[in-house]
Amino acid sequence: MLCRHSLLGVTTRCLRLSSTQQLRSIQSENDQASSLLPAYSDADRLKILKTINENGMMQISNYDITKARATKLQNWKDRHGPLQELSDILYVDGFGLMVTTKFFTSLLAPAGSRSIAQGRQNKTKAARVAPFITPAMDERQRPLIASAVGVRIGVSSVSWARLKIGSNEDPCLLTHWQHHELNDKKLHLSELSRRCLYVSHQIPEADCYVMESPQMAQASSNPGSIDQQNVNIQKAQVAAIISFSLMARSDGDENQTNNVYYMRRFLSARLFNHLVGTERVSTEDTISAMMRTHYNVEHQVPETGSSLNLHNQVNFPADLRLLFSQQERYQRELLGQVLLLSLAFTRLVLQQDPQSIASVSRNSKDSNPNRVS
Repeated sequence: MLCRHSLLGVTTRCLRLSSTQQLRSIQSENDQASSLLPAYSDADRLKILKTINENGMMQISNYDITKARATKLQNWKDRHGPLQELSDILYVDGFGLMVTTKFFTSLLAPAGSRSIAQGRQNKTKAARVAPFITPAMDERQRPLIASAVGVRIGVSSVSWARLKIGSNEDPCLLTHWQHHELNDKKLHLSELSRRCLYVSHQIPEADCYVMESPQMAQASSNPGSIDQQNVNIQKAQVAAIISFSLMARSDGDENQTNNVYYMRRFLSARLFNHLVGTERVSTEDTISAMMRTHYNVEHQVPETGSSLNLHNQVNFPADLRLLFSQQERYQRELLGQVLLLSLAFTRLVLQQDPQSIASVSRNSKDSNPNRVS
């Protein structure tokens, strides 16, 4: 039997051997990481280390690096001290070879070159730019779309409006306008599915369908938060079932990549000035004003050599005007919202009307018709 002193001696030697092996492993990894980075001269190496070690997070973030990575780098320096070698930065979370190489290149850029801070501002501005719809529409498909149905999903109702897109200077034609009640707010999924499939069969055929992007709950450690509670489960289920049913209509059509699109929330309200803060205001005055507009006025206008530009407007058939007037007030509001959703999609995405795009863009000089900041 080995004595206690012998066992302690063996254990100590094993620990020393283990520590030596760890140091050699770390040194080997460090050497390997250094060999992967570009070869910098001694002067460039010292300049990079000096810039990183002597500047704080705010100064570092002016270079080609995200603010999140600049924060992680600062936290790493606070814990471990200044960088001794260029390869030390690879131990910081988020710094791979490509990110590090771009960062080092920006640190070595001449002072007289294009302002790094300006480049950062431009990149931040571009990051705020978002598409009107999801998913993006194939440009080859856009000119082929001759009809679109807007669908508004509620907790216990579904509304839709179908527009026949005006060609050349002709106005759009409202061909269908309907509101359907699901009646109950707490339905079993099997019954809800049955009712939603019935509703989807009532929605008229069109080249594409547009809904407003649903509010989504984000993964959170606090499931009782306001953001989680504001997402109505039945409304999300209705949107999912009807979306799938409408998507299935395009099966077998090789020329159509997508037929269901989701428009950014409140975008139609912004376009028609129905948004006060985050609250919608009534659409009834806007719809009534549209209905009072007559489009068979060519014979009343003196010939000036120019045609009337009516393709942004909507022509309301007499039967659909009567249907609107006979609805309850809340139903007229829902029909108004879904019509404006269809019209916003038509103007912003299909017709790419510059005036409409400018009215919903923070930068009125924005020339990209598919984007809104």
